[in-house]
Amino acid sequence: MPEPAHLAHPRGVDVAEHRARVLAGLTPLGAEEVAVADALGRVLAADVVAELAVPPFDSSAMDGFAVRSVDLAALAEPAPLAEHAGSADEGFVALPVAATVAAGDSAPVLPPGSAIRIMTGAQVPAGADLVVPFEWTTDTDPVRILRTAAPGRHIRRGGEDVAAGEVAIAAGTRVGPAQLGLLASVGVDRVAVRRRPRLAVISTGAELVTGAVPDSNTATLLAAGRAAGAEVAAFGPVVDEPAAFADRLAVAAGAADLVVTTGGVSAGDRDVVKAALREAPGFWFGGVAMKPGRPQGFGSLDVDGRRVPVITLPGTPIAAYASFLLYAVPAIAALAGTPREPRTAELGVDVAGGDRTVLLPATYDGAGRIVPLPGHAGHSQRLLAAAEALLVVPPTDRLVPAGTVVEVLALRPEEDLHAR
Repeated sequence: MPEPAHLAHPRGVDVAEHRARVLAGLTPLGAEEVAVADALGRVLAADVVAELAVPPFDSSAMDGFAVRSVDLAALAEPAPLAEHAGSADEGFVALPVAATVAAGDSAPVLPPGSAIRIMTGAQVPAGADLVVPFEWTTDTDPVRILRTAAPGRHIRRGGEDVAAGEVAIAAGTRVGPAQLGLLASVGVDRVAVRRRPRLAVISTGAELVTGAVPDSNTATLLAAGRAAGAEVAAFGPVVDEPAAFADRLAVAAGAADLVVTTGGVSAGDRDVVKAALREAPGFWFGGVAMKPGRPQGFGSLDVDGRRVPVITLPGTPIAAYASFLLYAVPAIAALAGTPREPRTAELGVDVAGGDRTVLLPATYDGAGRIVPLPGHAGHSQRLLAAAEALLVVPPTDRLVPAGTVVEVLALRPEEDLHAR
């Protein structure tokens, strides 16, 4: 398919336009049910309704004595923020200690005119409406209560955090350790989550098949896809023959929700991907105004009624990885039902803007601002390996001053600590 006239540009279409092209029409995949223990990192496909209340019963928030507030009516309530009030010589109420209850014990009924020694997390005895901390008592038997408070003080009411039948976690939430804990507390064993997108990577090139050049693209993109939340599989390398590539692509698309290819999309004699798909309905090949990574392509295949998007990337390692982060990672997020806005950071130094988007290996300074690394950015895998992020320099044709907020592409998990 030729490049539409309204998108034509000597340097190629805009990065944002191509990213929109890739994302257009992508919808979240279906749901599956998994055990709560297997839900870490997954996205909830439905609201989770609490089967149990949190806390499950009225419990003590302090180590102290459970009492009836009416039995302490002789004590004046002190200022609520005071750490300590009263002493054995200033007035007290003495109550016999009827029992001791710890977390996990069955709580007895509190007899009127007495106290029950209680530990943090233990069930509040029936009849008690106040827990007096040890610090407000003589901790003896009978116990002298030196200070009182309003009914309900130091008691966590059953269901005050989450009530049974209430939505505990909403659909669309990514499950992390805190969410796992809440799911366990509300008594849920299984949850519905978005299915992980299945990513197939096909590298091309006879030099990769023969081993004359190591296939670093497959290793890099499989790792990047896994980090983005996809299930990944390699279907390459494949030789520079259109028929062989087409056969491998059909197998990969049948097993995947997204296919990414590397190499074979430029203007050379053996650009196998372009040759095999140029005439396929709905496929586009052309230049994108970015450096590195100008030659790009995109389309989709109909596989038994499923639309399987195919993102075709250039073959040079830096360009392939940068393009994957720009286009494939957002596609994986869209399929997973977790679309996110691009990450941004402030420039720590002035950077020259050109006539196209430039991607530069970069790191963060002490203030959390992004700074490009010195060196040749277009081909150095060593420089890329030393970087924390790729700096996306917009096509301004002028100097981009320090302090400008720009897009960044994460290369390490630590990047989340710096980017906005």
